[in-house]
Amino acid sequence: MKLNSNYNLEFRKRKEHIYRLALFIGELFLKNGAETYLVETLCRDLCKSKGFQYISLFVTPTVIIIGDDRDDGITFMKTIKDRTINLHKCSLLNNLTLKLITQEKIDINKTINLLKKIEKKETYTFFTKSIAAGLGSATFTFLFKTTYLEFLFTFIIVLISLYIFKKIVEFSMTSMLGIIISTFFIGISAQFLNFLRLAPNSNFIIVGGIIPFLPGIAITKSVSDLVSGDLLSGNARATEAFLTALSIGIGIGGAMKIWIKLGGYL
Repeated sequence: MKLNSNYNLEFRKRKEHIYRLALFIGELFLKNGAETYLVETLCRDLCKSKGFQYISLFVTPTVIIIGDDRDDGITFMKTIKDRTINLHKCSLLNNLTLKLITQEKIDINKTINLLKKIEKKETYTFFTKSIAAGLGSATFTFLFKTTYLEFLFTFIIVLISLYIFKKIVEFSMTSMLGIIISTFFIGISAQFLNFLRLAPNSNFIIVGGIIPFLPGIAITKSVSDLVSGDLLSGNARATEAFLTALSIGIGIGGAMKIWIKLGGYL
């Protein structure tokens, strides 16, 4: 009887460790922009590979719940507050998870340390990402046969708008407000340059300037989740994409409205 009790205690403790490990992996995946169906599949396969067949998962972009629908009903939950897009970290997590699935025994502490290193891993600085976004936006503008000066203006405007967005998000923790103010700056700046006759193709500067804020990834992931049957996650991402597009419209539209009120012309 005592041996059976010790076995059950050891089994439960091992289950808790595996579930917490899967929860941490799922949390990191979601924080770095992975699809919910991928998170659910990998976490379930990890638990099943370690002998826990009755695993149940509930995954959305903002929460992950891992539990046992039989036996003792152990359940763990984690809410996701901060999310970004980091495909490099998703790739590292994917490779590590697949490796864990094929291993018979897992060193929990060692694995947790590896996951923490991935979590803290620096990829590109804000400056590097801003330069890349500025060049991408300016190059897109240049495709419309704009001048080299307009190419430079687009590059500078994007750099400043991304810095504004970063600071507003840090201050208010609201990305929508950051997008509205940043795109408002883009619209006003482009029209002001047009007023000074430095950028006759101001509309193309606006189109190129808003590219870093477009919700292309959110729309793609929304469709991917809906096709995979994750209706809640798909609709959540679709709503996020809609609100982002709405924020861009409010920012640019507001800039145009105020510019006209001040006596300017489009």
